Amino acid sequence: MKKVTTLVFAFVFVLGLTGCGKNNSYKIGITVPAGSTETYVYSDEEISPTGNKITISSGEGLEDTEVVLKPIEVKEENAYDEAEYLTPGMPVKMDAEKGAWFKVGISMQNKTDTEITVYVEIEGIEVRIE
Repeated sequence: MKKVTTLVFAFVFVLGLTGCGKNNSYKIGITVPAGSTETYVYSDEEISPTGNKITISSGEGLEDTEVVLKPIEVKEENAYDEAEYLTPGMPVKMDAEKGAWFKVGISMQNKTDTEITVYVEIEGIEVRIE
């Protein structure tokens, strides 16, 4: 029993040193209101890059679209790249100011009479809810 406890402790210790237990990948929901014809619809959550790049992937319910970052709190005037084209199965990397805060936007209209929630998956970020 003592050997098993020692092995578990060693494994947890190594994970702590390598950062493998740290989650910096998130699934962000974006609700597209019924009848929306806006150019971009934005997430309620705000994201902050933990480095100078983030990786965005299409998630549940999302087809081909453009993805943008809307600056909320930034220091640099050009805190991120331009809009990127996002296709399911093909993640995109975007340059973004480390430590700045953004909302994620997608180009999607909704001609139905019910709201639609779609998801993007983003790596290299922290999240806060507005």
